[in-house]
Amino acid sequence: MYRFTPIFLLLAACADTVEKPRAAEPAPVDLSLCKGDELGEIVGQPVATVSHLLPEGARVIGPDSLVTQDYRPNRLNVSTDKAGLVTRLSCG
Repeated sequence: MYRFTPIFLLLAACADTVEKPRAAEPAPVDLSLCKGDELGEIVGQPVATVSHLLPEGARVIGPDSLVTQDYRPNRLNVSTDKAGLVTRLSCG
């Protein structure tokens, strides 16, 4: 086992370094399927004050909320932080 160590070291030294691909900018989210395309201005606002603007069936997801993994393209997901501020809108 130890007699192969120099060979492994030599091979490791000759190996090319792998560059990590750069993270692409996230694609703009199309919220028209879940009726959230005109709600972009609620991001950063308290969910309690904008809840009347949410479409029927919208799901408010807190940071510690348990949610099902079923995908419904017509359901609006409203993610919030611990302070209750809207952080993200998505369909699903």
